[in-house]
Amino acid sequence: MTIKINKPQDINALFLKAKEDAIKHNITWTGDLHSGHGSGFGFEGKYVVDENHITITVLKRPLLATKSRIEREVKNYVTQTE
Repeated sequence: MTIKINKPQDINALFLKAKEDAIKHNITWTGDLHSGHGSGFGFEGKYVVDENHITITVLKRPLLATKSRIEREVKNYVTQTE
């Protein structure tokens, strides 16, 4: 499953918040402002950032986590940092 969202203007703020949240919630995450990989809470995924978008590929997810719910949560998370 792939989710493509518009890149926020302040990608640095999003990156710092995501890094802090990963540590706080004991999520394994390696990456930078261009690409990365993470896992935790039954999820595994990777991301790539280009000039205009963040593309997230969900490699593993809990059975009850629907694509629409994941997309909604990701978009909410990104817009909270703008």
